[in-house]
Amino acid sequence: MSDIDLHDLSRCYGRAFAGCELVVPGVNRTYRLAAGDDLYYLRLYRPVGRSPAEIAFELRLLREVRPTSGIDVARPIRTVHGADCAQVAFGGVDRVACLFQALEGRPVTYDPDDVTLFGAALAKLHGALAGIDGGEVRPLNPEALCVRAAAALTGVAGSEAARRAIDRCRTELLGDPAPHDLPSGNCHGDAWSANAVVQGGTVGFLDFDDCGYGPYLLDLGTAAWHLVVREQPRAGALIAALLAGYETGRALSEAERQALPCYVKLAEIRALLFLAEFCTLADGLWPRALDRATNLLERELTI
Repeated sequence: MSDIDLHDLSRCYGRAFAGCELVVPGVNRTYRLAAGDDLYYLRLYRPVGRSPAEIAFELRLLREVRPTSGIDVARPIRTVHGADCAQVAFGGVDRVACLFQALEGRPVTYDPDDVTLFGAALAKLHGALAGIDGGEVRPLNPEALCVRAAAALTGVAGSEAARRAIDRCRTELLGDPAPHDLPSGNCHGDAWSANAVVQGGTVGFLDFDDCGYGPYLLDLGTAAWHLVVREQPRAGALIAALLAGYETGRALSEAERQALPCYVKLAEIRALLFLAEFCTLADGLWPRALDRATNLLERELTI
């Protein structure tokens, strides 16, 4: 039994959806849908935190991304009336929803060859997204993200040390080179292995919910952060593979290499921001999240 009305959804998209499976619960709910032999994914956007203009930019970005050998993206599907999104009843209220094509492929692993392939694909993605207008509605401004995170944490007990560490990181980010001096453009926003699949030599990217305009290091820093927190013993070698792959498509400047550790820390700050703004953590989880963040933000990262 689905918690969304498949009959209404089928009528909205002109497809006979016969099966529905919740694959990602939480703030943004994602469902896998079947219509005959075809698979789709439906995202129910969170009730707050995404304006219509921000959602419209995300979907335009995915429609206008330039076809590029070696990469693909999960493209959105319009309703039968040509609308970007649908209104889907969930929990007694209407939620904005969008249907996406399913990308075939296997998960990206933490094998060095896969990480190198992912890095090369990320550079291609940045090139394919360049020049698409509208990113001003979703700026990925490092200073603003730090300020928002510190403010969002003020209501969380025991967050003082984490907020001080965020302020120190913000000072580092505003140093030399400043974010506005770094190569920038449209970014995925949450680029890591779970948001990609591999089919042959092609990497397919999905879940652009956090996309926006900012330094390309934001995506590289996010990918490297996941390697640091999940694969600590091998993090150095895997990050080297990530950067080597990326540089097959775009060479990093010396300034970017110097700034990368700060952007790894920024990914931790953004994770705290998301938790503080949109999630309710069970008792005992906030201290663990804050301790981990504080320890990482106060470390001297060598990349």
